Amino acid sequence: MGEGVMGVTLAAVDNLFPLTLWRYRISEDGLNEGLLSEIKKRRAAEKGIPNSNRRGWQSERDLFTRTEASHAKLVRIISEVVVKTLHSLDPDLDRAAIRVTMNGWVNINPPGGYNAPHQHTDALLSGVYYIAVPSGKSDAGGAIEFLSPHAVRQLGGLIKAPLFAERRRVHPEVGDLLLFPGQLPHWVHPNDSGKDRVTIAFNAIVGRRLAEA
Repeated sequence: MGEGVMGVTLAAVDNLFPLTLWRYRISEDGLNEGLLSEIKKRRAAEKGIPNSNRRGWQSERDLFTRTEASHAKLVRIISEVVVKTLHSLDPDLDRAAIRVTMNGWVNINPPGGYNAPHQHTDALLSGVYYIAVPSGKSDAGGAIEFLSPHAVRQLGGLIKAPLFAERRRVHPEVGDLLLFPGQLPHWVHPNDSGKDRVTIAFNAIVGRRLAEA
């Protein structure tokens, strides 16, 4: 609608309840090689647990208590990223008033492996770090796909605008760290390459810090 049409002018456009995907890049020499070596030993020694992973292996949610050198280094990086992101959301954040609890785990998707649609309802922020991302045969192979939590599916793609998009597919690269609201539904397409796809997922659960007695 142009200005002056029937005496109507656009006064403002507000984005209500936006959803954000933060994309960080980690360039730390030797980090991924160290992680792959440590994860190989873990996979040989640990049974793994079933969760959203299908045809793959997932570790216990013990990332933030591991003592392996590369695990510990990644934990420090993730912790710094989470704090930086929280402060970008709320520059006046009182760190003394909140308690941030972290958990994380290793995902290995072998050829054909994927993660079923799910969300992390207890987490304020969730994230994934990409250690090994082999090239697939298709555009979707191994991609992470975010599903809109809003009621847009009845539109059937009729309105071509990000506001009404039903899904958004992302193709991360090695060294990428994605961070997003934990309630955002997502899943990982089947790995259609001939090699393992290795990632680390994590949650930041934020609550009010209780006063000490």
